Amino acid sequence: MQTLVTIALLLVPVIIVGGFVVGIVLRRRAVKSIGVLTAYCRGQGWSPAPPDREIGARTLLPYEVTGSADLRIQAQFTGVHRGVRFQAAQVARPPHARRTTFERVGVVYVPRRVPGPRVQIAKRGLSAVNFLTRKATIDNGPFDAAFHVATEDETFARAALPPPLTGALAQDVRAQDCIVALEANHIAALQHGPLTPQGLRTMLDLVIDIDTGVPWQDLARA
Repeated sequence: MQTLVTIALLLVPVIIVGGFVVGIVLRRRAVKSIGVLTAYCRGQGWSPAPPDREIGARTLLPYEVTGSADLRIQAQFTGVHRGVRFQAAQVARPPHARRTTFERVGVVYVPRRVPGPRVQIAKRGLSAVNFLTRKATIDNGPFDAAFHVATEDETFARAALPPPLTGALAQDVRAQDCIVALEANHIAALQHGPLTPQGLRTMLDLVIDIDTGVPWQDLARA
């Protein structure tokens, strides 16, 4: 018994030091990752920006994915891509009881041309964003088989997601890797993990393609 107590006492400082070292390594890796992303954005003519303190009002996706409103913006960028002004951010949930490291997600959002009901598109399957939300049917077989669409206005969702757009999304690998939402005033996309140059460009092109495929003029007249 005494031996076990001695071993336990010896292991405690080892565990503490080990956790401290791991924390330093992860922080250095995160700083390096943001540095690479910043250099990429500058090369595209995009700029670092102050943290968007209203990001929670622009899109619910970070809250839905992390399950927390206690979120920190670790990096924020803004610019114009394909003629559309955008915001992009790396958002993190701090360590908590069930997770000892930061939980990071990358988010991109652009202005929505016509405000309206929320429509969320995510890959089908059990997930935090699909849990307890009723699946809307868009009446496109391959699209309905691949995605879970959540909305309070199914009629609007069908109008906003016409066959040419849903047909393209059903075959789009980018859409499988992202969660997309037509928010009240923005179109947003989210990927799990740190925001990377490839992830930023992927989400940005995806939301702009969706923006192009939504029949905004018809929705504005409806």
